[in-house]
Amino acid sequence: MLSPCTELVIDGFTRSAVTFATIAFQLAQHRPVRVAHTLHSAGHVLAAVRREVPVLVTIREPDEVVLSAAVREPHVSLGQALDAYARFYSRIMPHRQRLVIGEFSDVTRDFGRVIRELNTRFGTAFDEFRCTERNVSEVFSIIDDRARWPPWSKALGQFECGIIGIHEYRREVAAFESKGGVPTLDIPERRVQRPSEQRVALKEALRDELRSAHLRARRDRARATYEAFLSG
Repeated sequence: MLSPCTELVIDGFTRSAVTFATIAFQLAQHRPVRVAHTLHSAGHVLAAVRREVPVLVTIREPDEVVLSAAVREPHVSLGQALDAYARFYSRIMPHRQRLVIGEFSDVTRDFGRVIRELNTRFGTAFDEFRCTERNVSEVFSIIDDRARWPPWSKALGQFECGIIGIHEYRREVAAFESKGGVPTLDIPERRVQRPSEQRVALKEALRDELRSAHLRARRDRARATYEAFLSG
């Protein structure tokens, strides 16, 4: 959470690449950077704006977000997810000029440019993420570990929020692995924050319902909020 030592806030609506952005950001840094992240709370973002802390807000096209959220949290209806999406971005809309927006495709394909925009906007000197196959693979590997809750979960959390850097995190993982191996842990495909063929099939099964007439007004509101937030 946001604190006096926070150097950057990375947040956004759920399933909009907040986790990818957080891990990729920390992977790129030559030193630990204290980051408050992944509360999926508009209030968290607004508190950072009031304190003039640099903020990166991620955003993704609402249909894909809502389908992904419904797969991850089956107890949440599509209508509830659409309403929550519109509320989240509407609340921070008046302050969008005081933060940097990371559109999903930019975060996942050219995150170095997003970090460059942060540096330009806030006068920071964060290291830029290089979107190489090796770096992206390590980000997804860490995301998988995050979903599995491995024995080094504490170190992973410390890495995400910048208490330790990537080199120390790798040493922590290696130390656990050197003690006779790590038990095989299943990855919860419904919940993990990276591409998944299984989740694609589950999302497609819900797409007709999302496009149904009874959700049209709520879907239109979410779409209008998305377009307004990006165009600002």
